[in-house]
Amino acid sequence: MSNIKVGDMVKIKGRADWPSPLGYPLANSEGDVIGVREDEGFVIIHLVKTSMALLKDTSLTFRLDDVEKL
Repeated sequence: MSNIKVGDMVKIKGRADWPSPLGYPLANSEGDVIGVREDEGFVIIHLVKTSMALLKDTSLTFRLDDVEKL
């Protein structure tokens, strides 16, 4: 059972399976949780801080394992 819930601020973890040398571009992005599908293992995040300018203020779905609560 996850301790992440709607309204929490989370940070996206890096992914070891992402191609190098660029790495995972969404790593260390932060956002507000706007939805949790715990039964399916996913969380929906509204990005507020990211190095990818085009994705700022958008919402994306991530695996619960790929985020950590701030």
